[in-house]
Amino acid sequence: MIDVLVSGGPVMIPLLLLSLLAVAIIIERLWALRRKNFLDERTVSTLSQLLVQRDFGHADEFCRRHPGPFTQLVSTLIQYRDAPYEEVKEALEDTGRRELKGLERGLPALSTVVAGAPLLGLLGTVLGMIKIFSVVATTGSGVAEKLSEGIAEALITTATGLIIAIPVLFVYAYLEARAENILSDIEERIADFTHLVRKPAGHNEGSS
Repeated sequence: MIDVLVSGGPVMIPLLLLSLLAVAIIIERLWALRRKNFLDERTVSTLSQLLVQRDFGHADEFCRRHPGPFTQLVSTLIQYRDAPYEEVKEALEDTGRRELKGLERGLPALSTVVAGAPLLGLLGTVLGMIKIFSVVATTGSGVAEKLSEGIAEALITTATGLIIAIPVLFVYAYLEARAENILSDIEERIADFTHLVRKPAGHNEGSS
C-alpha cells in the first residue's frame, strides 16, 4: 500500500486527506442522522398532551429546554398560533429551512469530495503524462524505469480518485435522503400539531 501511495506521486497526499475527511464526515452523519435524535417519541407525546390541554406556556417552555428542529418548529407554531394561516405557514417554512441546514451539515463537504477527487486524479494523470513525455524527450539513461514511473503515476491517481469518489457519491445520496426523510417526518408531526394549536373559529381561549 505504501508503495502504491508513493508511486502515485504528490497528488496522492491531497487524495488521502480527502478520503480521511470523507470517512470522518460519514461516520459523524451516520451517528447524528438518527430519527430519535430529532423526533423522540417521548418529546412528541409530552408536547401533544400539553397542546391538547392548550397549555401553550408550558409547551413553549418545554421546547426551549429541549432544543432541536422539531421543538423549534413547535415553538414557532405556538408563537404564531393567533396569526393568519399564511403568516404561520411562512414562519414555519423559514424555521424549517434554517433547521434543514443543521440536518445537512457536512453534506456540502462530501459533495466537494465527490467532485474534487476525480479532478485530483486527473491532475495526477496529467502530471504522469508530463513525466512520460519528459523522459521520451530527454531519452537519457534508465528510460524504461522512468517511463514505468510516469505510467504508474498516471494510472494510480486516476484509479484512486474514482475509488474515493464513487462510494462517497452513493453515501452522500443516502445521507441526503435520510436527512430529507427526517425533516418530512417532522413536518408531518407539525401538520398534526397545527390542528391542536390553531384556535378554532369563534373560540375565545383563556390559555397562556
